[in-house]
Amino acid sequence: MIMNLFSKLFVIFFILIAAFNLSACRKEEQGRPLNYNKGVYQGNADASLTDGTVYQLRKRVSGQAWY
Repeated sequence: MIMNLFSKLFVIFFILIAAFNLSACRKEEQGRPLNYNKGVYQGNADASLTDGTVYQLRKRVSGQAWY
């Protein structure tokens, strides 16, 4: 009787552990970096700004100067 109860608890515990481990394997978490280099940006490169965009930003900032 005790052995039967122990085996049922073991199976339930094993199923819970397996479910927990499988839930951690979401698709969006695959392929992410696990090791990071301090001070090094490892993301995608930024797109360069066009000359018109740079001009618009400089024009906007020039109106904010107060000194």
